[in-house]
This record gives sequence, C-alpha cells and structure tokens, in this order.
Amino acid sequence: MPVLSSVNLEQQDAQQFRERNQQLAIAQDAGVVLRADQKASPLLRHDWLRSVEYSLERDPASALSRYAALERDRAALNGLQTLEIGAMSRAEDMVAETKCLAEAVYYEARSERKSGQLAVAEVIMNRVKDHRYPNTVCGVVYQGATRTTGCQFTFTCDGATDRAPRGVRWEAARTVASHVMMGLNEEQTRGATHYHATYVNPVWNSGLVRTRQIGTHIFYRFPRGSEWAAASAKQSQRLAQRR
Repeated sequence: MPVLSSVNLEQQDAQQFRERNQQLAIAQDAGVVLRADQKASPLLRHDWLRSVEYSLERDPASALSRYAALERDRAALNGLQTLEIGAMSRAEDMVAETKCLAEAVYYEARSERKSGQLAVAEVIMNRVKDHRYPNTVCGVVYQGATRTTGCQFTFTCDGATDRAPRGVRWEAARTVASHVMMGLNEEQTRGATHYHATYVNPVWNSGLVRTRQIGTHIFYRFPRGSEWAAASAKQSQRLAQRR
C-alpha cells in the first residue's frame, strides 16, 4: 500500500504540473500579465524544489512562458556556480597581489602597531588608484626595483628580500594585507600616497602635503588645486638650499 500511495501521489503531482503548464501557456498566449499568488502552494511537493518554485512563482519580474518546466529547471540551475577559467585567473591574481602587499607591510612596517601597518598598506592601495602609478599592487610595490634610478619602496632594492619573511610578524602582515585587499579597512592616512620614517627628511616631501603621522611614519599626499603653487615654491626653496 505505501508503494502504491507513493506512485499515486507522484502521478497526481505530474498531472497537476501538466495542467498548470497548460494554464500558463494559455494565459501567456492571451497576453495575460502573470502575477504571483503569495498563498499558492509549490507546483511539486518535493522539498528540493520548493525554493525553486518559490523563486519562480513569487518573483514578479519573472516572465513565465509555455515552457514553464524549462523555466523551472533554469531557475534551479542558475543557482549553481560553475568553475570558469576567468574566475581561476582572477583568484590567482588576487593571491599574487595579496602576497605583494603583505611583503610591503612586512618589510616596511613589521615593527609598527597594526594601525601603522594598515597605513602603509593603504598608501599602496591609494597609489594603485592613482593614474600616476601602476594599476596593480605588485606593480606599485616593485616599481623601479630593477631600475638604476631607484625603487619606490626601499626593501625592494636594498637586499632586504634576501631574507624571506617568516614567523608571527609575517602572519600578521598577511592578515593585514588580506584585510585591506578585501576593502575592510577604514581610511586613516587622509589620501596619502607617500610616507617616510620620522628619522629622515627627504627632499621630495617639500613638494607634497603632509597628512599625519602614524607610528614612526609621516604620511603625505599630492597637492590639490591651489596647493600646487605653495608646494612648488616650497620645493624650489628646499632644492636651492641644497646647492
């Protein structure tokens, strides 16, 4: 008896489904605008289809055609993710970019508090968004590393990388890098694209606008609007003093 009951139930479901499809096809052909009935029961009683039918019937934007079964199956399949080559490539790029950012944080600010490490990472991300710099993290971090004119970040050309990053500080740098790559950090350098340690006073800082000091680093950004004139004059004066 249980087996016969199950068979009968499935037959009833199939019949109701066919009738429902016919009604939908007739309505579609007649130009009737279909709207969801919030009290309607799912077309099939199978649990795995309940959410499918819910999204199919209750979505006012869905246009049900006479091929409702096909639409139902498509709705189910749309929720499945497929492995795409493009997605794999982006994932690999993300791993490489995060590693470059972590290396910069480690070599440039591993002795800083977390706020100082986040600030260094933020400068790099600000450069990525600035048209004056490469548009990738690795491009920004290692810009000029192979040029005789010098590198942008000291660790990339002073031999520091001969000693591979390791230990808890490396893990901390990787955590900071991941945090920033996901955009979870709060802005704190006020748009800075440059920084230097407090114990040096490079000539280039005279042509920039100081934003703030965080830990042992002082941060700067490019001048804006009317600030350019003052910054240019200040830098010219600084250069003249060196002659």
